[in-house]
Amino acid sequence: MTLKSDVEIKVAAAEKACREAQAAWSAAAEALSGGVSVNGYGIFHDRSQLRDKLMDARTHIEGALAVLERIDWPTSAEYDQL
Repeated sequence: MTLKSDVEIKVAAAEKACREAQAAWSAAAEALSGGVSVNGYGIFHDRSQLRDKLMDARTHIEGALAVLERIDWPTSAEYDQL
């Protein structure tokens, strides 16, 4: 069985990574907030404005997904040791 201190370290690392993923998710949402200007025909005044928002959000989302992939998730049995 894993030592309690090992479990505490694992849980702390997972918590830190989850905060990191949450921050990246929030940054992605912020990147997508607000609008982009359109003309009277509904066509973007500056197409790069939307593209930049989408690219920025994608970068944050990819970062969040990478963090989630590398987390060593605690098991129920490990939580029971705390």
